[in-house]
Amino acid sequence: MSDIKLVFHVNENNRWPFTIRSVDNFLLHSGIEGTNVTVVANGEAVRSFSQLDVEPHRMSRIRELAEKGVQFLVCNTGLEQRQVNKDMVPEFCTIVPAGIVEIARLQTEGYGYVKA
Repeated sequence: MSDIKLVFHVNENNRWPFTIRSVDNFLLHSGIEGTNVTVVANGEAVRSFSQLDVEPHRMSRIRELAEKGVQFLVCNTGLEQRQVNKDMVPEFCTIVPAGIVEIARLQTEGYGYVKA
């Protein structure tokens, strides 16, 4: 299973708990490194990077996954549309111009798509 690559797409803020559990379970049961896993956050899901979302453990769980090698991409369009300051996005996340473009790019690189 070491050649499996997945992109998890989260665009609703209330889907973060499911997304985090899914990524964690995938890493646990697949036996592969996190470097083959990317999470793309766009739409309402970018609110987790602002004080508009008061979920105390969410960012620490995202950090834990990033430390395991999971890449987190955050849509700049979503940030701008929801007036979330880019400075609120943690350093272990990467801001990309458009999340949907990154999802398409990753799929052309052989990543499977999971809608979270």
